[in-house]
Amino acid sequence: MTTPASAPGRLLRLTLQIYRNQANSSNEAREKFAREYLAKVAVIVAKHGIEKYQQVYHPLAFREALGESSRRNNRGWVIDDHDLTIEFYFRNFLAMNNVRNDPEFQALQASEGPYVNLVHTVATLGWVEQYVDDGKVVNLGPDGQSTYPSWAELGDVQSIFPPKPAEENA
Repeated sequence: MTTPASAPGRLLRLTLQIYRNQANSSNEAREKFAREYLAKVAVIVAKHGIEKYQQVYHPLAFREALGESSRRNNRGWVIDDHDLTIEFYFRNFLAMNNVRNDPEFQALQASEGPYVNLVHTVATLGWVEQYVDDGKVVNLGPDGQSTYPSWAELGDVQSIFPPKPAEENA
């Protein structure tokens, strides 16, 4: 087990689960758009302090194979039918607000229409506790216990969001 020099802090993950636009674009056009889009978004989100940004693709063949595996192994899983999950990792929402307000990011978002179904996006927000990294056990103390802060501290929603302008002057 590895013992970090200090306890890990809270790392937040915002996910957006998205459907592709069924009415438009070929696979080749979607891939070209995604590769160009991602190269631009990566620079923008890094500039604003996002620690990790990634996309996870869920093609129909993968979802069908997972559904078959669930049936075969009597898992009873509900297979999510979204085509894509976007993940942002950050320490507080100030970084996400800065991304959202960036004019270059806004312009990129405006270009998504032909490729992304802008309806029925599912969002999740939570914190990450990592216990295996690069094949090694991490974030456990010598006693085998988690070195993360308590759930009460990690789950403090007020500390996630920047204060509203009226609250700053109070």
